[in-house]
Amino acid sequence: MDQPTQTLSAATFLASAHAGSRTTDRRKLAQKIELIALAVLLIVLNWCVLQGVCNARLIFMPEAVRQGEWWRLFTHPFIHVTWWHLLLDGAAFLLLYRDLQESPWAQRVLLCIGSAVGSLLVCFCADPMLSTKGLCGISAIAHGLMGASALNLMSQRHDKLLFGMGVCSFAVVTVKCLIEVFTGKMLFTFLYFGMVGDPVAVTHAGGLLGALVTWLLCRRFTKA
Repeated sequence: MDQPTQTLSAATFLASAHAGSRTTDRRKLAQKIELIALAVLLIVLNWCVLQGVCNARLIFMPEAVRQGEWWRLFTHPFIHVTWWHLLLDGAAFLLLYRDLQESPWAQRVLLCIGSAVGSLLVCFCADPMLSTKGLCGISAIAHGLMGASALNLMSQRHDKLLFGMGVCSFAVVTVKCLIEVFTGKMLFTFLYFGMVGDPVAVTHAGGLLGALVTWLLCRRFTKA
């Protein structure tokens, strides 16, 4: 009886391992497709910047939205003023979004939405020039995702190294956003080469704030 039982147990273990491997492979494939789809979306919506023209029809402009162009509320984070602006923001966003692949898909989407909403609300309330300059770019969402990634690391209190990395990351992105809010100027502008238009200084803080609120709500409902 022992030999058949051991054989059955080994077969069951191998079958379970194989099924788990197939599930992991499918998940990794889905994650790659998701990232590729996001990259393609960014390229398609900004195709005209390769000809030196910004897709101004999709930028958030308060007056245009009031006149019925409501789609600008959803499209403005994906629009960039130059190819360099797209490269900087898009690369940062995709890398940070990839860092959240262990989180549920719905949570990743909600974090992006929360960051975009937070950025828009803060800019609407704090930037008097928004009505004339408008708003676009995905850097605010990227800052929000960086904050969410840091919070995920901080939640792993059993691992002191990961917790410490999370604290440092969250401190860096928070201090950066606060400096931009109080000085009215973006940091690391030497990387812009005058090719990112006229950045809105408070947008990153809004993205971080929106992601923080969303992360806390997701964590609360997940525990519930």
